[in-house]
Amino acid sequence: MRTRSAIVALFGATGIALALPVQADGDIVVAARETRAIVAPRNPRLRLVNLPALEFALRAAIRCKGEPVSVTLSVSDTFRTLTGDDLDNERAAETILRVPARQLALAASSRFCIADDPESADELLVSGFATVHASLRCYAGDAASAHFASAPLQVRLTCARESEADPQEVPEPAEPR
Repeated sequence: MRTRSAIVALFGATGIALALPVQADGDIVVAARETRAIVAPRNPRLRLVNLPALEFALRAAIRCKGEPVSVTLSVSDTFRTLTGDDLDNERAAETILRVPARQLALAASSRFCIADDPESADELLVSGFATVHASLRCYAGDAASAHFASAPLQVRLTCARESEADPQEVPEPAEPR
């Protein structure tokens, strides 16, 4: 027997309400610890901070009617799928994803970690520049279901003032083709 509930949504100024059936056969909630990274002071002409590769400690709380088949956690183009023994009789799935720098957006800050400017901030909390996505697949008898969740990520950047001799360089302009 399946449990059904309804989601009521209002659309626009018309006030039209629709009741949509929802299958209550599983759920997933995802969270991530705040990540820390050390960055070199940047050239004063740069407005963006280049982020290094980052490691994100991720946790997904899972609930299935039946058995969990897999949990996939992803940040940008980096992902890990947990199956079998990773999920056997577990209520949560945990992993660490190492995301390469080239997959991450640059952080914008005009007053953080500027070379030759000791007045610029030595710490910066960057929230929501990337998101962790999670999917859960469940199997109960002859029925399969999929469930999804996401959460914003936070990174605390610390300026490595000791390396003032090697600030983030201004990239050279691209050569014309």
